[in-house]
Amino acid sequence: MFQSIIDADARRNLGAHYTSEENILKLIKPLFLDSLWAEFENILSNKNRLLEFHVKQRSLTFFDPACGCCNFLVITYRELRLLELAVLRAGRASCQQGLDIQTLINVDVDQFYGIEIEDFPAQIAQVALWLTDHQMNMKVSEEFGAYFARIPLKATPHIVCGNALQLDWADVLPAEKCSFILGNPPFLGKSNQSAAQKVDMQLVCRDIKNAGLLDFVLAWYVKAARYMDLCRSGDNRGEGAAPTIKAVFVSTNSITQGEQVGVL
Repeated sequence: MFQSIIDADARRNLGAHYTSEENILKLIKPLFLDSLWAEFENILSNKNRLLEFHVKQRSLTFFDPACGCCNFLVITYRELRLLELAVLRAGRASCQQGLDIQTLINVDVDQFYGIEIEDFPAQIAQVALWLTDHQMNMKVSEEFGAYFARIPLKATPHIVCGNALQLDWADVLPAEKCSFILGNPPFLGKSNQSAAQKVDMQLVCRDIKNAGLLDFVLAWYVKAARYMDLCRSGDNRGEGAAPTIKAVFVSTNSITQGEQVGVL
């Protein structure tokens, strides 16, 4: 709906393009969702491990540094809540049905972070996550036969209105607290970038030779790589240590072809 009311030229300049649920799932399933479901299915009969897994779900954080109206985060939140519902269903089979459902729901919208350059879609993003929360709460109510609602709203999605290429991402979400980066950043080619966007590219890529050849989307790759480098596993945070954050972006195939490859 939002995309349909923006001027076509403005939308192209901002790179504001709706990402379908099908394409979002193509990214988030291999990023984290498939492995979470596999882990869940392996511990179905172990009550203690189910409890630990449920706690783990609450610890995960998701960061979209080009979130738009938040469809990536909305679909991610819905899928995480569906997995939580499966965990609760399995727990009920292990005699947890006597517990108050209000105390069992762990996953919440405050696990989701985003940056959006325009104010209107940033506001839509926050409301969209709350609406998804309400929809999932209705599913919980149907499952357990008791009305469940988070009213008044206490948890808030962390959606920042600002320029993701100028902001320090660690100010939005400290790297050591981030689990996954995901999204669909603007994919303008070098000839389609505005003067302001070229300035942003230079800000991010100033230490990269021939950075002027790069697509706009690659500024997010560079910033993501540097952000991930802030948080590596193990005591050795130097070369060879594995990053503890995983990331995935929708991108055009031009970034894997021709002159851009060597530059990046």
